[in-house]
Amino acid sequence: MTDKHHPKRAATASAPDTAQPAFDELGLSDTALSAVRDMGYEYPTPVQAQAIPLVLSGRDVMAAAQTGTGKTAAFLLPSLDRLDHAQHGAGPLMLVVTPTRELAQQIQEVAEPICKRTHHTAAVIVGGVGYEPQRKALHQGCDLLVATPGRLIDLINQGDCHLGQVEVLVLDEADRMLDMGFLPDMRKIVAQTPEQRQTLLFSATLDDSVLDHTRSLVHDPARVEIARKGTTAETVEQYVLGVSREAKISVLLQLLKREGAPRTIIFTNGKHRADHICRKLRKEHITCAPIHGDRSQNQRSRALKAFAEGEVDVLVATDVLARGIDVQDVGYVINYDVPRDDPENYIHRIGRTGRAGEEGWAVTLVTDEDYLELRDVEKILGRTIPPYPRAEGLDLGEHPFTPDPDRNPSEKLPSKKARKKMGKGRQAKAEKPQEQQDQPKRSPKKKHASEVVSQPETEAQPEGPKPNRAARRAQRFGAETRSSRHKKRSGEKGQSERESRPTRRGGQGPKGSEKSRGQRKRPSQSQAAPHRTARRPGEFSGRRGR
Repeated sequence: MTDKHHPKRAATASAPDTAQPAFDELGLSDTALSAVRDMGYEYPTPVQAQAIPLVLSGRDVMAAAQTGTGKTAAFLLPSLDRLDHAQHGAGPLMLVVTPTRELAQQIQEVAEPICKRTHHTAAVIVGGVGYEPQRKALHQGCDLLVATPGRLIDLINQGDCHLGQVEVLVLDEADRMLDMGFLPDMRKIVAQTPEQRQTLLFSATLDDSVLDHTRSLVHDPARVEIARKGTTAETVEQYVLGVSREAKISVLLQLLKREGAPRTIIFTNGKHRADHICRKLRKEHITCAPIHGDRSQNQRSRALKAFAEGEVDVLVATDVLARGIDVQDVGYVINYDVPRDDPENYIHRIGRTGRAGEEGWAVTLVTDEDYLELRDVEKILGRTIPPYPRAEGLDLGEHPFTPDPDRNPSEKLPSKKARKKMGKGRQAKAEKPQEQQDQPKRSPKKKHASEVVSQPETEAQPEGPKPNRAARRAQRFGAETRSSRHKKRSGEKGQSERESRPTRRGGQGPKGSEKSRGQRKRPSQSQAAPHRTARRPGEFSGRRGR
C-alpha cells in the first residue's frame, strides 16, 4: 500500500488517446503556448481539449469533470489569451468566484505563469485576512480578480469593488457553492456584472440541482461533461475497514505506522475532531497540521506549504480541503469518518490522491454509527467498496464492525428521520451498564395458585353522578376536608393571636373585649395631636370662596 506497493507514473508523461489533439491544435496563441510549456503540460486533459476551443469562441460553457483533471487551466488559458488589459485603477475584466480560500490561492498559483506571459495583473480577495491590502490592490486596478463570495460582497457594499467592466465571469466549483449556501451571494455578484459577458461554469458534477439554480446565469451554454455524478478516478484504489468505535484512533495510528505517515491526508467530519487527532498524532511523534474552518488563512496557508515542502508528514482536514486542492504526490488518504452531509464529498476526498495520472489509494474506517453513510456513498458509486486487504495483525477493537459482504448498492435505505431514531437507540444502549446488556431478558415468573392471595370484594358503588374531588377526598380521609381543616387551623391560629395581642387603648384583653367601640372614651381637644389644631375664623378651609 505504500509507494513500493503502488509505483507512480509521471504526471505529464502519459500519452493521450490517438484522437486527442495537442495544445497547439486547440487554437491557443503562441503566447499561451509558451505559458503551457512553462507549466510543464505536454498533453491536454479531456476537459481541456473540449473546453478551450469553446471558450476561445466566446460561448458560455458549463463543464463537469473529475477532480484533478486540470479544470483551472481549462478556463484560465483561453480566457487570459483573449482578454484585454485594464487601465490603471480600472478593472477587473475577468472575475473568478470560488467557494474557499484554498481554491482561490490555487487558482492564483495557476494564473501566475500565464499572466507572466500575457502581462496581465491579478489580485485575490478572500476572508480571514485584512481588508486594507485588498482595497489597495483593487484601487490600483487589475485584469484578473479571484475572490470568495463573502469577502467580495463586503467590498462591493463598502464601495471598494466595482464589477461594471467584467467581460468574463467564471463560477468555479459551482456545486460546492450551492451546497455551502452561496446562491444568494452568487446572484448578487452576477447582478453587478454587465449583461453582455461570457459566463463559464466549472464544477465536479452537473446534476439537476446545479442546472436548475444556474440556468438563469448563463446564455445558451455549451455543455462539456467528462464524468457523471459518482465517477471516481480510475487511478485510486478504494477500501473499507470495519472497526469498533473505541478503537478508531488506535487503528488510525496502526495504519500510519504500517503504511508510512509521510504524504498522507486524513479527513474527518468535525473541526474539534481534527484538532483531537492532531494531538494524538503528536504524542506518537508524527508531525501533522490541521486544516479546518476555525483556522485563519495564514495558518491554513502555512500548513499547506509545510506539507508540500515535507516539513509535516500528515494533514488532518475537514471537507474544506476536499475540493480542488492540488497537493502533489499524496501517497494515500484515510477517511477517519465517512462523510455525513453529502456523499459526493467522498469522491472529492479520495481525489486528493491519484491526481494527474498518478496512482494512489484510500481507506475508510467504518463503525456501526456510519455504516448507512457508507451505503450512501456506495449508492452513488453504483458498486460496493472492497475490504482492506491487509487488515491481518491490526487490533480493530473488542467488537469490530463487519460490513455485510452481500450488501446491495441499489437497495433502498432508511430515511433521515429513521436514522435519527436508530442513533438514539444506539446511544441509549451504550449508556446502559455492560452487565445489563449481557443479561438475557427473562419472562415474568408465573405464580402458583396457592400463592395467589384473594383480594377482598369491594362494596358495589351506588349508581349516580361521579363525586367531585372534594367529595372523593372526604370519602378517603374522612368527613373533614382540606378546606374545613384549613378553616379550623386558621380560626385557632387567629384566636390565639387575638388573645396574646395587647389592646390598642389600654387593657389586657383582646380588642373590644372590655369596652365596645361606642363605649370607648374619645380623647379631649387638649389631648389631640399638635398638627390637628382648630382652624381660626377666616382661614382658608380648602374651599374656593364665592
